[in-house]
Amino acid sequence: MPQEYQLPDRVYHMPFELIMLAYEKRFPKCDMIPAFLGSETLSEHRSRDKAIHVIERRCKIDVDAPYILKKMCGADYVYFIQKNSLNRRNRTLHIVATNETFASRVRIKEECSYKPHPENDNWTIFTQKATLNIINFFGIEAKVESLGLKAYHKNIKKGKEVIMYYINELEREGVTSAPRWTPPSEIDSDSDDDDDSFASADEEQALRDFEIESIYKLDSDYITRELGDLSPMEECSIIQLAKRLKQTFDKIPDERVLLRFLRARNFEIEKTREMLIKSMAWRKQYNIDAHLDFWSPPDVINRYLPGAWHKTSKDGRPVYVLRLGHMDVKGVLRSVGEEALLRHALYICEQGIEKTKETPTISSWTLLIDLEGLNLRHLWAPARLAMRRFTEVMEQNYPETLGMVLIVQAPRLFPLAWTLVKGFINENTRRKCLVYAGSDYLEEDGIHSYIRTCDIPDFLGGPSKCGIECNGLVPREEYTLSTEEVLSHEDAMQSLYKNVTLKKGEMHEVTVEADADSVITWDFDCVLGGFQFSLYQRTFSEAHCNSSLAAMVQMAGITYPSTPSPTETYSDVLVDDGKIVDYIEGDSVQGSYYVGKSGTYVLTWSNTSQTLKTQAIAHKATFLYTIEMIEPKDYAGSVSSLTSSFSNLSPAGSCWNTSSVASWNSMVSR
Repeated sequence: MPQEYQLPDRVYHMPFELIMLAYEKRFPKCDMIPAFLGSETLSEHRSRDKAIHVIERRCKIDVDAPYILKKMCGADYVYFIQKNSLNRRNRTLHIVATNETFASRVRIKEECSYKPHPENDNWTIFTQKATLNIINFFGIEAKVESLGLKAYHKNIKKGKEVIMYYINELEREGVTSAPRWTPPSEIDSDSDDDDDSFASADEEQALRDFEIESIYKLDSDYITRELGDLSPMEECSIIQLAKRLKQTFDKIPDERVLLRFLRARNFEIEKTREMLIKSMAWRKQYNIDAHLDFWSPPDVINRYLPGAWHKTSKDGRPVYVLRLGHMDVKGVLRSVGEEALLRHALYICEQGIEKTKETPTISSWTLLIDLEGLNLRHLWAPARLAMRRFTEVMEQNYPETLGMVLIVQAPRLFPLAWTLVKGFINENTRRKCLVYAGSDYLEEDGIHSYIRTCDIPDFLGGPSKCGIECNGLVPREEYTLSTEEVLSHEDAMQSLYKNVTLKKGEMHEVTVEADADSVITWDFDCVLGGFQFSLYQRTFSEAHCNSSLAAMVQMAGITYPSTPSPTETYSDVLVDDGKIVDYIEGDSVQGSYYVGKSGTYVLTWSNTSQTLKTQAIAHKATFLYTIEMIEPKDYAGSVSSLTSSFSNLSPAGSCWNTSSVASWNSMVSR
């Protein structure tokens, strides 16, 4: 399939006639382009009034290709036929170059034009495009295409430098201007028209066709000013994508958006186009273009989501600060629901896009996340699933808007949290994350490297007032959704959680086969009544046949009509630092256990009166639970950081922790 390449228009702030003098100095050989080894004139014609000049040259090109490839192809050089048609009357130069070498296997066509700028006829605009069609090339078509593009882009980059070099050379020779063509009075006008009609009619039509095909124009000066220093390939990709979109849509996103989507798809035009069309449809469906105007955050979000825009980074990116460790994610979700929280996230993204427009060449922002206070409550499974959905929406519709993510005051719990969420964050975004544990962000290579000292927020020890309020936990009276209602909104959540009802005296247990250095995590909500929860290590009297099933969880669990009696085949012992703990209706628990020794572990929930002291035994106890196993190879952190992690923001959590290096951490919220 032929590949088309169109470059941005290049503008010279000099008249057409002076540019033509500089252009002609490139021939027959240009030392500034080493690959251009020389040229010979095949034919040349000038009209009698000197208005039309048509010249055809055979150009010799040295292709930067491996020696073995050149020998395989039987050619050390490549020859092109270049036809230049200069019309001084209309002040245009139309250039067409096609390959002579391997013409039956590869077809290359490049078209260029010089003409006066439409807004200022003392300036000159240069337009360039090319097509490459590899028909059959000894089975190495992809390699040839790659080499061809590499050479093409390399020469493109040199193009403007060459013209300016010869402009400067003309100045050194004392030439700073050139007269425009005027018809000589002694030549009969009729004979003049007859004389140059052979060239002008065809060439002017070809030039008109060339300009009509260029349905999308982009100025190289605009690119440098608004998008930054891009490679020729990147510039070409923006134009190609815009042209493809223009075939279907009257209105398309601006170049900053095109560039962001291209970067997200590694500049593959068709993949980018498909992604962008889906995003455009999504924006239309949900009226995102008007989101900044109509969205009004619920009062709970205003009071309990501690985040705000704050200054800019050293490279000019807007900075959004989120004090996530002080945010009651679970409370906010149960108060306003996932949809409202997603809408607010979109609102922040739209704000960010508007802020980036204030600074040329900036198309992304910096996210500063403060994790002081991060605890197990933040690992609530519905919150993680909501984050997954948010991440998917952002990556599909706001790609490459995050320039950098600075994570500060990461506690010892962070490796566990990162392990649980990193799977749905793409690799490109993960590479942009810088994590500072504790007070490391104050070191010489800390956030001072990215944010000016005068702009560092006051809560991080800086002088800049941030104005973000941290109002703690959302009061239960603000809740509008139960855990079950939160789960009912997503099929993934419903399949993740298991619903269990225990009659009086019954017990439910889940068996986990775990390898050493793995981590068991649990998340459960007491919906009705009360129960006890505990974690045991099971020891078998004989060799256990399930050793090959390490790191597996029997999520279905087993419900017993009463507490099983001890057997001779195994014994259960509470894990280190573990206790049998009472929970009541409304409690929500998130916990983890670091496995120091391979074996079988049992999580139990029991509705018995033996130890339940917090309330009278209920006829029924209903709860929702989910369990996850993190294997050693998947854990993103050190064991020492995990085994010492514990957040004491909730007093109920302390019942699981009797030492600073406990391996069992659990947190309850009511």
